[in-house]
Amino acid sequence: MNCKCSVLTALLASLALCSTSFAQSPGVLYTWDGANNIEDWKRNFGDPNVTLDNNIVGELTITESSGGLETSYSDGANRRLESSTASGGLDLTGLDFLEFDLGHNGTGDVDVQFYVQASTGFTFVTLAPDVTVSPGVSTYQLPLSNLNFEQQVYIRQIGFTPRDHSGTEGNLVWTLEEVRSAGTPLSVRDLATHDVGSSDGGLQGVFANFDVGAIAGNDGGQNQTGLSASGGSLNWTDLGEGPDPNNPVGPSGAAIAYGNGTVWNGNSFNERLTDLSNYNYVTYRVSATDPNSGGGTVGFQPYYQTGSGFTFQSAGFVDLPIDGAVHELTFPLAGVTDRTNVQFSGINLASHANDINISVDLVRYSIPEPSSVALFGLATVCIVMRRKV
Repeated sequence: MNCKCSVLTALLASLALCSTSFAQSPGVLYTWDGANNIEDWKRNFGDPNVTLDNNIVGELTITESSGGLETSYSDGANRRLESSTASGGLDLTGLDFLEFDLGHNGTGDVDVQFYVQASTGFTFVTLAPDVTVSPGVSTYQLPLSNLNFEQQVYIRQIGFTPRDHSGTEGNLVWTLEEVRSAGTPLSVRDLATHDVGSSDGGLQGVFANFDVGAIAGNDGGQNQTGLSASGGSLNWTDLGEGPDPNNPVGPSGAAIAYGNGTVWNGNSFNERLTDLSNYNYVTYRVSATDPNSGGGTVGFQPYYQTGSGFTFQSAGFVDLPIDGAVHELTFPLAGVTDRTNVQFSGINLASHANDINISVDLVRYSIPEPSSVALFGLATVCIVMRRKV
C-alpha cells in the first residue's frame, strides 16, 4: 500500500506486560489444579449414575457405577476456560487442534467420540471419527477442521463420549488430566472488513455501545440503528455539538463496539467473548468527512471492555483529521490487559463541533509490528493514497 505517514503520540492507559495467553494463543484450557473443584464439568447426557470429582489435584476423575453405559461429559455452557469465569463462547479462531490427556483404569480399549457444541445454535460437531482410548492416560489430538468460522469462534461446550463398554469392560474410572488448544496461531486476524458478503450484511456484528444519541438515526438503544454498511465500509453520521461547547445543540462522539465478527442477533451475547491475546497491534482504517467542509480533527480512541466486569481500557488516543481521506491508525496493545477475555472492542470518538461522516473499512489485529509503526507506544496515522480493493 502506498501511503504517506506522520507519527502522533498515543496516550496509553498503561504499559503493563502482556497477560498470559490461552485459547487463540495455544495453551491450557483445563488442568484441574485445585482440589475439589471440577471447574463446571458435568455429565452432559447418558447414564446418570456417574460421579465427577477433583479429589486428586490435576485430575478430573469420572467414576462409573452402572456397568459402563454410553455417557457424555463436557464443560459447562457458560465456562470457557479454567482461568476465567467470564461467560460466553470460546474463541479458537485460527488454531488447529484440541488435545485431551485422557485415559481409564480398564484392561482393554474403549471407543470415544470427541466433540464440541458450537455457534449460536449449540451445533453438535464431532471432531473426528471415534478414537480408541487405551488404559492409562495418553494424549489424544483432535482436529478443528470440521468447524466453520462461526463455530470455531464461538464454542459453548467441549466434550467426549465413551461408547458403551458394558459387555467388555464394565465400570471404569476415567481420568482427564488436561485439555489444551494447539496449533500455529494466526499472525494477522481481520476482525472486520465490512466487505460485501461478510456477516450481518457487512456490519459484522458492530453496534452502538454508548453515547448512542450521537449516531444519527439511532433509536436510543445499544443496537445497529443508524449504522450501515456499503462499498466495503461501515458508515454512520456522528452528530456535532455546535460551535459553542457551553451551549451544545446535540450529542457528540459516539462509541461503536465489535464482538467476534459474527452476526448481531438482537443482543451481544452471541458475539462474546473474543480472544485477542495473540496480537500485539490493532489497526483501524478509517475516514472522517465534514459534509460542510469544516475540517479540523476529532479525537479517536480504540478501547476494550474486558473480563467479567467489562473493565474499560484504552489502547491510546490520536487526533483523526477530518479531511475525507482514508487513514490507517495503528496502536500497540501492550497496555491492554486480559485480552483473552474481551467482551467488546471498538472506537470511542471525542466530542466535536460539526456533524461528521465516519467510515471504517478495516479492523486488523497483528502479531508482527506493522511497517507503519515507528516507535513503541506511538500510534501512526497513515493517509492511504489508493482505495481499498
